[in-house]
Order: sequence, then structure tokens, then C-alpha cells
Amino acid sequence: MKLVTFQTHTSQGPLFGLVINEKFVVSFAAIMKEQGTFCDSLESMDSYLHNLPASYDAAKEMMQYVVEQLHQFNENEISPIAAVNLLPPVPNPAALIDFGLTPRHLRNAGVNLLQREYTGPEREELIRKIAEKFQQDPNKVTFSYYKCNHHALIGDGDTIHWPSYSSYLDIEPELAFVTGKGNCIAGYVIFNDSTVRDVQWPDFQAMTGPTRCKDFDRSKGIGPFLVTPDEIDNPLALDVDVRIGERLHWKGSTSEYSAHPAKVMEEVLKVFTPLPGTIIGMGTIPDCCAIETEQWLLPSDRIQITFDKLGTLTQLVPDHVKITEASRWEQRSDLQ
Repeated sequence: MKLVTFQTHTSQGPLFGLVINEKFVVSFAAIMKEQGTFCDSLESMDSYLHNLPASYDAAKEMMQYVVEQLHQFNENEISPIAAVNLLPPVPNPAALIDFGLTPRHLRNAGVNLLQREYTGPEREELIRKIAEKFQQDPNKVTFSYYKCNHHALIGDGDTIHWPSYSSYLDIEPELAFVTGKGNCIAGYVIFNDSTVRDVQWPDFQAMTGPTRCKDFDRSKGIGPFLVTPDEIDNPLALDVDVRIGERLHWKGSTSEYSAHPAKVMEEVLKVFTPLPGTIIGMGTIPDCCAIETEQWLLPSDRIQITFDKLGTLTQLVPDHVKITEASRWEQRSDLQ
């Protein structure tokens, strides 16, 4: 199933529902009204996640009912996907953490940052050590993560904030999974962990984790759906396609992750017990961000991040950007 949190032009607040035939969206409230039933575990995404697996079974039955009785639903009860506002599918996450499980991205990003930030005589030796550190070895996976600002969540079609203290806004497309009751994987989402790169080095030097470079408002995009695990045969075999308007096109794959989501959950449980609704990012897909390609975002860009089986997450860059602090990197003539 593809589960959604959404609004229509007539709804008073967020609705929780599902996608039908890849074309339509219907709320569980509308289905229950049509059936003359009530299921409190399907009132919201939060109640769904807290009542697994029973809530999954109930949702599956309701989806089948809609498919069979589609003709009974009117235009106020069922809507084309394009006609609704898709909100973050998990609107109130319990927490948001992010791993770095794509060694090639870490290597490329680390080398590029070092080339921009360090000019000392040891630079080539440091670059060599970075390359060695992130040489993928299945027996040496490092399960470290950082805590994200889960209050900075935005959804499909929303605009990323461009901080006034940076000239280099970047995206980081990732596979993420969401936890449910009993520490299960409730489903998968596309995650865009936006980053401003020209302030990332000082964050690393502070040794307290990312702050200014990642925790700014409206920096954490998820969506468009929460896709249940039964629809994903192998989460490590999904093609990734990123388009920035008509000018940039990047491709990648989840096959570069060094661990399966089930193993990541196992490692998380060694540290803490995630509450239902915890979003766990796996790491940035290699070749799909500007710090690797040196092709930077511009005002008014339209970003489309497509994962096989998960849909397309669309994010927008503001039309007007006001930069008040000079960048630590070279001045961008294309932002003048």
C-alpha cells in the first residue's frame, strides 16, 4: 500500500488515506463512512503506526473494498492525486536520525570538501586517507548516525528554505524507513536531507554534529507516500533518478547501501528503542548531489527525486534568495 497524509480544497484539516490504482487518493474516513464502520487505528498516520500489525490488516481490507466498490465513491470522497495537497506522510515523527551508509558518497563528498577547505602541504595525504577510510568493506560497516531536526519537515511540492548565511544549497536524496509498534519497519519513504555545504566544514570542526549546515527550517523533505514493505521486494535494488528542472539529471541506486534496513534497525535497537513514527535515513545516494557533481542549485529550481516503487518527491527552491553573509567559498556569479 501507499499511505498518504493529505488535504483537499474542502477538507478542514489533514486526512489520512491511501492511493488507489496509482491514480486516486481516498481517506480512510470516507471509506469508513461508506461502509458504516469505524476503526480508530486508521484515524491518522500516528494511530496507524502505533497499532501495527492490526492497523495494516484493517487498511488492506479497506483498500480492497474501495477497489471493488470504486463506483460508489463520489468526487468529494475520492480525488485524483494531482488534485490534493500531499503533506509529509508522517507529519509528526517521534524522531529523525540519519546514517551514512553509502561509502562512495562519503568519500566523494569528503574529498571535495577537503579540496575546497584545506590548502596545507598534507592535503594530498589527507585525501588519500579519506579514500582509504571509505573504501567499501562489507565486514567493516560503521553504524553511526546523527540526530536531525524533526521539526523542519516538509512534504511533496514544498519549498526548501535557503539560509541567508550560505551560498551553496544542496540536496541529499536518501532511502528512509519508518518504525512502527514492536520495532517493525512500517514502510519506506523518500528523504531529502537538504544541506548548505559552505558551512559544513566548521560544523565538522566543532565535533558536535551538523548544526548550521543541516538543521535550518524546512530542510527535511519526506514523501510523497509511506510505502508498506510488502510492495518493496528488495529495498537495496531501487533505481534513483534526480532531475533539477531541465538542466540537470543525476542517476543512482540504493544498491550502494552497505547494510539492509533490517540490519540498520538491529543496530539502532542496540542504542535505543525507537518510538513508532521514528524516521531513519540510510544515507545519501552517490552521484545525486552537488557536492559530488559540482552542479549547484539555483533560485526557482524544481527538484524531482524519483525512487523506483516509492514515487517522486518534488521539492522547490525559493524564487528569491537573500544572502547576508559572504561565503567562505568563492563567490557565485550565478547568484548575483
